[in-house]
Amino acid sequence: MKTLLKIFLLTLTLMLTSSAQAQVVTGYAPIVNGNIDGARRDARNRALREAVESAVGVKIQSTTEVANMLVVKDEIIAKSEGFVTIDRVLREEVRGEIFFIELDVTASADRIRTFARDLRSQLEANVNDSNSRGGIMVAVVRRNSDGTCSYDAAIGDYINDKLKAIGLKPYVNDSVNAYIARHADDPDVRVHARTIARDNREAENALLRGVTGVESVRKVAGLYEATVNVSFELIGLDSSDVDVYTRTAVGVGSTRQAAIDSAKEVAVREAIDSLARQALETVQDETRGGYTNIKTTVIVEGVTDYDAQLPLIQSAFDAAGCTVIRMTRPAATRLAFFVSSIDFATVNDLQVALLNSIPHIKLGITPAGEHGSTKIHLTF
Repeated sequence: MKTLLKIFLLTLTLMLTSSAQAQVVTGYAPIVNGNIDGARRDARNRALREAVESAVGVKIQSTTEVANMLVVKDEIIAKSEGFVTIDRVLREEVRGEIFFIELDVTASADRIRTFARDLRSQLEANVNDSNSRGGIMVAVVRRNSDGTCSYDAAIGDYINDKLKAIGLKPYVNDSVNAYIARHADDPDVRVHARTIARDNREAENALLRGVTGVESVRKVAGLYEATVNVSFELIGLDSSDVDVYTRTAVGVGSTRQAAIDSAKEVAVREAIDSLARQALETVQDETRGGYTNIKTTVIVEGVTDYDAQLPLIQSAFDAAGCTVIRMTRPAATRLAFFVSSIDFATVNDLQVALLNSIPHIKLGITPAGEHGSTKIHLTF
């Protein structure tokens, strides 16, 4: 009996160890413009990212794998709950212009690994034309120390995965990258790059053009601190509408290159978050071949009689000429449809058509702070 009890306890210990990992992690971040609270938050998030990477336990080698891991960490840190728990703050310290933090955390390794695996599958699924909201050609170059420019593979891969995460299909075109690398400082580069992109596109609706450059690198508190500049333009290939984003970011690392990479990651993360909604709206509004191809999500609340109400919704989609690409049931009384239509000029026009076609339906409530493209909210 004692032997069986020992075996049971040992097995239980191993199970708990594999699923919940206690560890001490350290994070650090630059204090920019005296903002200690911001540095504390960034240092904390860096420490949590370290815990996530440790829990995944995958050796990262290629730029594609690095980009994929960055997106996994971004998504987990954004969700936070249930993945990594901060048990105790062991140390906080300001050294020079760097904020250091040491945390005692418990990481749910199994849940993190499952999430990472599912996210990778989701990113690959979003590359499929039928699942994608639209295509964006990505052309990002880095300014080298000798003044020349070349394709920034690491940042390009990171941007590609960030776009996949919001349902867009990224494309990389060698001709466009080569042109932008040679003519990054040409005042007319936007016009010519757009023309080349239009001539070489597969299914892209827009061009995301970017330039990254290192402003300075210095030693601070035993680490390297890098300041980088990034600029992005989201250019409609048919409408020629342009949205511009520029950012100077600071990063810290144990080596010069690590500091530069950290600063670029910060800048790109914020740039894509800023441009995400506009990117989705741009690919929705761009016309191809004389028509507007709208892809959007329709969320229907108050579905209390699934068998009776679903046919009403499907009939309205058919009448509106909508193709249902994907349907999910996020809650017992809520249905979500990802649809495509070429019969309407705007998402609002489609919304009006659905309101007029579904019996007993009315306009729903759009949640405050909703991210992504414009969605249609309806309720019975």
